[in-house]
Amino acid sequence: MFLQSISNYRALAIMMIVSVHVYPYGLENTTGYLSVIKNLLSNSTALFVFISGFMFHHVFMRNYNYKKFIKSKLERVFSPYLFLSTLAIALLFITNNGYFSESFYDSDTRFFSSSDSSFITIVKYYLTGRMLTAYWYIPFAILLFVCAPLHRKYGLLSMNKQIAIFLLFSIVSLFVHRSMGNINPFQMLIYFTPFYLLGILFSKNREVLTRNSLSRGLILMALTVLLAIYQYSVGHQGNYIKPLFQYGGVDIMFIQKIFMATSLYYLLDALSFKNKCVDYVSDVSFAIYFLHPWVLTILKRLPFELQIPTVDVFKYVFVFSFVIIFSVFIAIFTHKILNSVIRTKYIIGY
Repeated sequence: MFLQSISNYRALAIMMIVSVHVYPYGLENTTGYLSVIKNLLSNSTALFVFISGFMFHHVFMRNYNYKKFIKSKLERVFSPYLFLSTLAIALLFITNNGYFSESFYDSDTRFFSSSDSSFITIVKYYLTGRMLTAYWYIPFAILLFVCAPLHRKYGLLSMNKQIAIFLLFSIVSLFVHRSMGNINPFQMLIYFTPFYLLGILFSKNREVLTRNSLSRGLILMALTVLLAIYQYSVGHQGNYIKPLFQYGGVDIMFIQKIFMATSLYYLLDALSFKNKCVDYVSDVSFAIYFLHPWVLTILKRLPFELQIPTVDVFKYVFVFSFVIIFSVFIAIFTHKILNSVIRTKYIIGY
C-alpha cells in the first residue's frame, strides 16, 4: 500500500541531506540561529535510514524473500554505486588527485596511506565510499541490507520487545558516534541501526503509534529544536565523530535525530498532502543521492569561486535549489533517453 506521508518524508529527507553538503556555499561559518538550523539539518541521513527500516517492514515483510530483497538492493543501490564510484575513482586516478596523490593529506582518514599502491587505494575507495561526498552511505547500507534476516526477526517481535531492543542499541550508539571521515562502515552500522529498527517498529505498530499524530509530532519537534539549541549553547555544531574505541561522551545529535525522525513521521502523517514536485523528488530520491555529489564536484571546478567563508543565505539557498533541480533533471533526462537501451536504475538508481 502506497503511503503519501512516507513519500513526502523521503523527499524531505533527501533535501535535508543535500542541504548539509551545500554548507560551503554561504552557510559555513555561522553563529546564532543559523547554527541552530545547521544542527537541525546535520545528520539527516538518520531520517533516510528510518524510512528505509519503515519500508523494509511495509514492503518486504509480508512476502519476505531474502534473495529477492538483496536482488532489489543490488539493482537499485549497489549497481549504481559500482558504476558511478568506478567513474569517480578513474577520474581521480587519471588526474592524480585524492589519495592517489602522495601530497594529499587528510587527518580524518588514516585508513588511507600515502604508501598504499594504486590497487590498494582503489580497494579502499570502494570499501569506504570516500571517492565522493555522501558515497560512504552505500558500504554501510550494504551491511545493513545483509542483516535483513535479523531485521525480519525483530519485525516479528511484540512491540514491548522491539522497544527494549531499540533502547539497548540506542544506548550503544550514544557512545559509538559516527566514524571519522565517515570511512568505517561497521561503525556506521552500529550507529544507525537504531534508526532502522525504529522505522520497523513504527511500520509494524502503525495503528497504535499514529494516534494523536499532530500533538505528538509538535511535542517531539519542540524537543528536537530545544536539543539543537542546547547543542549550540554548549559550543557544539554538527555531528559527533570519533574513532570507534575512543570515548567521546554522549552523542546529543543522536537523541535529537531520534526525536526528529519520529516527529516528522507524526507531522507528515497528520498533515499529509500531495504535490507533484514533491512526488518527483521522492521518486528520484536515490538518483539525487547518487548524482548530487557530481553536481557539487562540477560547481567546485567552475572558473569562478562559489564557495565562500562568509555567511550568505541567499547564495546558499540558490545553490541548494540548483543542486536539487539539476540532479532531478539529470535523473529524469537520463531515464527518458537511455532507459530503452539500458535500465537506468542500474547506473543512477532511477
